[in-house]
Amino acid sequence: MFTLRRNAAAIVAALVLAVSLSGARQKTPLRPLEIFYVDVEGGAATLIVTPAGESILIDTGWPGFDGRDAKRIQQAMSSAGITAIDHLVITHYHTDHYGGVPALAAAVPIRKFYDHGPMTQLAEDADFATKYAAYRSAAKNKTETLRPGSEIKLRSAAGTPPVTLRCLAAAGETIVASGSQPRSNPECASATLKADDPSDNARSIVLLLRYGGFDFFDAGDLTWNIEHRLVCPVNQIGDVDLYQVTHHGAETSNNVTLLRSLRPTVAIMNNGPRKGGHPDTVRALLGLSSLKDLYQVHLNVTSKSDENAPADFIANLVEQPDAAHLITVSVDAAARSFSVTNGRTGTKKSYPFK
Repeated sequence: MFTLRRNAAAIVAALVLAVSLSGARQKTPLRPLEIFYVDVEGGAATLIVTPAGESILIDTGWPGFDGRDAKRIQQAMSSAGITAIDHLVITHYHTDHYGGVPALAAAVPIRKFYDHGPMTQLAEDADFATKYAAYRSAAKNKTETLRPGSEIKLRSAAGTPPVTLRCLAAAGETIVASGSQPRSNPECASATLKADDPSDNARSIVLLLRYGGFDFFDAGDLTWNIEHRLVCPVNQIGDVDLYQVTHHGAETSNNVTLLRSLRPTVAIMNNGPRKGGHPDTVRALLGLSSLKDLYQVHLNVTSKSDENAPADFIANLVEQPDAAHLITVSVDAAARSFSVTNGRTGTKKSYPFK
């Protein structure tokens, strides 16, 4: 009789433990979508890690400097808990965006490469053939060309919304408005154009990432007139929550009509201490009625203090080799909010989805 009671008690205890463990598993928080802005000193490198643990790296920074930018990307990967890049997107063939590919590919596995298509020469780069050959070699001559409307297929984690990553422009072409009677964008009435840009900046890949009501826009170094075509005469993008400031904050990009059409809540600029962050761009961004905050990877030391974001929103204030603080974005689809953390100060601020 004692043995039966003991066995019954053991069974009850096992059931209680199983229920308890099940509840603990159910309460385990889902992994957020994360975006890491890596300080590559005026170049570009944006790491995205999805709730499924899948990684997307947009651009790789500069070559040289004893592998500085590849090392900084690896540090961001370590912070994200990943050891490989699943998808590498090269927005265009300028050294500060794709020059770091060989060093990074030698250090970590890169599973897929994407770009705007093969090229044989680049007028603005006399050393293009050598750099491009090094890129193709690192990719083992296996790259996928993205075109307007292309989508990079991403996995979904159980219990989370799908993550989509769509190409809106590439190689100077943009998506075309769909629908029989598209609605004109009123912001276009006051739009102005600039001289056409013949450089590879104008051929930059433009990406829109969507996750559970959160929209993130990254246009590489796209320039003014192609930006115009994305929102005029029809706004083909809509509102976004997070805007990666185009072309490091250069005044030849960040078309004010685009900015007013996207109505971003937060803008993050991957500029350098002496590159990007033009005062005209800063003024245009801070003048947006929708914008809650502007963040900068670096203080622009050539501008006045009021021509930069407030110091609390700048990750790196000084010029020194080891100043490599990140800006990190964490997106919680269930709470319909995202947070931005300044790696220098540790300060985190949250924002609701639109």
